[in-house]
Amino acid sequence: MSEVIEMSGFSFMTGGAGSNMGSMFVMLKPWNERKGKNHSVEAVMARINEQCATLQDGVVFALNPPAIPGLGITSGLEMQLLDINSNGPADMMRVLDDIRQTAKDYPELASVQSLYEGEVPQYRVNVNRDKIQLMGLDLGDIYSTLSSFIGGSYVNDFVEFNKVYQVNIAAMDKARSNVEDVLKLSVRNNNGEMVPFGAFATVTPVMGSPTISRYNMYETASLTASPSHGTSSSTAIKAMEEIVSKATGDSYGYAWTGEAYQETQSGTTITMVLFFAVIMTILVLAAQYESWTDPLAVIIAMPTAILGTIVGCLVMKQSISIYTQIGIILLLGLAAKNAILIVEYATDYRKAGMPMREAALKGGVVRFRPIMMTAFAFVFGVMPMLFATGAGAGSRLSLGTAVVYGMAINAVIGTLFVPNFWEFFRHIQEKYLSKVFTSSDGKPGVSQTPPTESEPPAATTDNSTRKPTP
Repeated sequence: MSEVIEMSGFSFMTGGAGSNMGSMFVMLKPWNERKGKNHSVEAVMARINEQCATLQDGVVFALNPPAIPGLGITSGLEMQLLDINSNGPADMMRVLDDIRQTAKDYPELASVQSLYEGEVPQYRVNVNRDKIQLMGLDLGDIYSTLSSFIGGSYVNDFVEFNKVYQVNIAAMDKARSNVEDVLKLSVRNNNGEMVPFGAFATVTPVMGSPTISRYNMYETASLTASPSHGTSSSTAIKAMEEIVSKATGDSYGYAWTGEAYQETQSGTTITMVLFFAVIMTILVLAAQYESWTDPLAVIIAMPTAILGTIVGCLVMKQSISIYTQIGIILLLGLAAKNAILIVEYATDYRKAGMPMREAALKGGVVRFRPIMMTAFAFVFGVMPMLFATGAGAGSRLSLGTAVVYGMAINAVIGTLFVPNFWEFFRHIQEKYLSKVFTSSDGKPGVSQTPPTESEPPAATTDNSTRKPTP
């Protein structure tokens, strides 16, 4: 650590002031001075939480700032527990303890923290309104005096040395150390006489909430859940929702805030993106090949790339984050490119009169070496992302894990199955669909002599329109 900023009497987690609260902002040293996993942000936070877990005098824990500045208070999953049935602070505190205990049985969550205090010891100043009327006192003056004594009050400004200074009044710390000192205060009545607080007020100890927070019009307690290492935020969100349902039943509601809220609202976006990516690929390839079956041989080979990404995340102990999902979209295009090369050659060999199985084998053999060369050139080109360090290393590591493992497994395994997929769908097309779908003039294509390995296959139709070679 290089610097630490301390703030006493205020907590950013609760968003309010309190005499028993505090916040600290820790600035770490530059990346080049704290190399190694033992000096990463996660490792430092883990050591702090481990040491502070044994403290009996207070609740201390470390959290990262939000990944997107301004979107939430911390990097964890922020939830608001809503008291929809007005059960009160005491019952809310009991439910929070149940949630924390239940969360220990879920490995998806590293910790669940809350600074909600429920009811704490307080003092209440009871003002006898009948007495203050008899004594000629104004209720506003009483509250103003009490507020200035306990918290301070702004008076005015004055100019000195060409600078403007504020005048604020407040009692010294020693004068506020004893609650009985409140009764020694005096207020001026209508006759100009000073009346002590002890003549019309009493102080009694009570239990109450230090701050009252509301969310969606309900009293609320803020919870922050931290996912375990290697657990995605979506999995942690589902686990947290299940924990709250078990611990509260129908007595309480909940609402997500910050980054967790944005994720729950846009959770199906990546699914829709992948769906439309596949649909557009099918439509474009169907127009290119003038066939509805050849594109399926390309599409069905894509899941091997997704399998490689999942295997990579398991090996590297990474969660499937937004960067991983971006890598999956990239892999779909690369996997389709490899399969298109084989399907293109196999289709041209078949149109040239070669038997179906031989055309599939020929297309796979001819394009296997170029596919391997381009695929592994890409893999070795992006492999440095797997060893990223420094600022932004997390995003590069997630993206690198997806593309390196996904492309490697797709090139080795997926490429071997493309000729088989093409033969299977080509057989369906020629045996069953050829009676339904025909060429534009209703005549079958003209077979020609199969091309050699040194020449790329070129298919022609009966109107002598040449098709571009792959």
